[in-house]
Amino acid sequence: MMITQHEFDLVLQKCKSLSPAKGMYLEHDYITNLFLTVLDFQLPSRTVESSIGYYREHRWNEIRTLTDLKSLLAKYPDNRNGNIAASLHLWGYRYWNRISLLRKLVAYFESMGITSQEALSHWAKTSDFERDFKEKIPKMGFAIYKWLVMRQGVETIKPDIHVRRFVESIIHRVLCGNELVTLLEKVAKQLGMKAYELDWRTWEYQRKAR
Repeated sequence: MMITQHEFDLVLQKCKSLSPAKGMYLEHDYITNLFLTVLDFQLPSRTVESSIGYYREHRWNEIRTLTDLKSLLAKYPDNRNGNIAASLHLWGYRYWNRISLLRKLVAYFESMGITSQEALSHWAKTSDFERDFKEKIPKMGFAIYKWLVMRQGVETIKPDIHVRRFVESIIHRVLCGNELVTLLEKVAKQLGMKAYELDWRTWEYQRKAR
């Protein structure tokens, strides 16, 4: 079922009432972008913030480049215990499965020559989900890709649970990821704002509502 004009108008009117975002998505540090990509899904936002805070406080000077990160990961076996130890070292948490994903993300980005923030920013602005990310890394899908490229300044929407709840509470039906992105990108254009700004407004609105 296609999004109707009535549904579009309902979402548009609700978005008009949202307060300006207090925060922003843009992230200009390469290592932090890698960490956010493997951490910031299906985890509480406060836990993600705490993990990144731990890295910045305790490991920032140690891990600044992909070479630094690869050297660190090489010190730990790629198994549950080794990945728990690496996770505790980097983030202060026992996220062994996220270290496993990080190893795969590092390997994929290195194979593509995405080894710096400049390269990541360029890739984000020229990449395509189907061509460049889908099924490249297990458990990393459409929403994670959108979140990654948004942090590099790409105008789009991340179809996560917050956005879903926001839209579905207005139109009272479920949309797929592509439909959510298309709908809110059009709404943002109609409102004359960046798509990622609208995404952030909806996230802050939903967080406050909870």
